[in-house]
Amino acid sequence: QMRQVKNIAVHPHLDMLSYDSHTALMQLGVLLECNTAAGPVCLPNSTEISFSSLCTVSGWGIIEEDGSRARQLQQAQVPVLENEICERNYYFSHRGGVTAGILCAGFVSVGGQDS
Repeated sequence: QMRQVKNIAVHPHLDMLSYDSHTALMQLGVLLECNTAAGPVCLPNSTEISFSSLCTVSGWGIIEEDGSRARQLQQAQVPVLENEICERNYYFSHRGGVTAGILCAGFVSVGGQDS
């Protein structure tokens, strides 16, 4: 389904250099038709995040080793990572490391999907 974006609300503390608070909400101009490929987001039952539990991530990030970005919204289920593991595998050369505004998730040992 193709839809125009009516409005985008970017996190007020977004920092593009550190990826801190790197989230946004998009309001579509026309509602999606719910089916097996499109539906409402699943929200957790608790506000607490437990490490290694699976979470659903989505976005238009890099999908190939050559840096190619997705043209369609992607989704993956990945485990939440502890900050220490995240810093060692993703942020070792990034200034500021993992901050309180970053949630890291992925399969680091496999090198597959992550967020």
